[in-house]
Amino acid sequence: MSTDKPRVLVIGAGVNGSAIATCLYTGGVDVTVLARGKRFAELQSEGIVIENPFNRERSITRVPVIDRLLPDDTYDYVLVVVRKNQTFELLPLLAQNQSRNIVFLGNNLLGPGEFVKVLGKERVMMGSVFAAGKRDGSLIRAMIIKSVASPIGEIDGSITPRLDKLREILCQGGFKVKLSKDIVEAQLAHGVGVVLIAELVLKHGGKVRQFARSPDDLKLFVAARREGIQLLRALRHRNIPWSESFIEVVPVFLQVLATRFLLNSRLGEVGLEWHLSQAPDEMQQLAMELRQLVNEAGLPIPAIRKILTSRMTA
Repeated sequence: MSTDKPRVLVIGAGVNGSAIATCLYTGGVDVTVLARGKRFAELQSEGIVIENPFNRERSITRVPVIDRLLPDDTYDYVLVVVRKNQTFELLPLLAQNQSRNIVFLGNNLLGPGEFVKVLGKERVMMGSVFAAGKRDGSLIRAMIIKSVASPIGEIDGSITPRLDKLREILCQGGFKVKLSKDIVEAQLAHGVGVVLIAELVLKHGGKVRQFARSPDDLKLFVAARREGIQLLRALRHRNIPWSESFIEVVPVFLQVLATRFLLNSRLGEVGLEWHLSQAPDEMQQLAMELRQLVNEAGLPIPAIRKILTSRMTA
């Protein structure tokens, strides 16, 4: 890693890539965005335009942008901020590049296996994203999450100097970050919940408030979340985040009320409905990954199985 000011490349100029790049740039980080086609032209001419969906305030940030990554164009960190199904086509490009630290930010149920196979385990890091919303043309409508610490980690659970340096860089952009010793398990646990609620929202036409009006599906969601803990244990994942394991002890009716409240809120609309409206391909990929895990575990888990077929029978 260079001893000068770290160079960061953000691959992906959708909601999360744009939000991360904007915050890093305004925080004084040497950051560049990789975008292609129409999006590259938009960023060149207009900059990154982000509107807060709660107060409609807009910001325009002219982050440096490129439309190709050459093998010898090296960065201290490459942040891959695209949908899970889009990561696979990027792997050959990343394999040819000499940058040493590749950080995959986003949903992932199957772990880093495919990334490691192409890039080698010494180059791969993982973490969560920091925003939610949608893109309307060149305008990003997004809430940027800075009040909650998002995990980043090495895939082997170690706390390394490069991981700590990445934390410093993200904190410079105003983000809260926690160093995770169980990033693979954390992403799996989170991803299971994402798939379950996403599939039920999509069953109801992609409308969160319509889902909120279905008591049966709310109860089904809670039952499936509890089965998700069984699934993780069956797959020999022992380090289940406390934020997930509490699901087993909180009464069902309280979880139903909390879920209904979230779905009826502006937060639920922006954080869930808006994303699903633009990422059905990612949800399809993640649902396929969950089916693979369910089959691997060999458990009955009827609620999860019902949700995974709910859109087919709706």
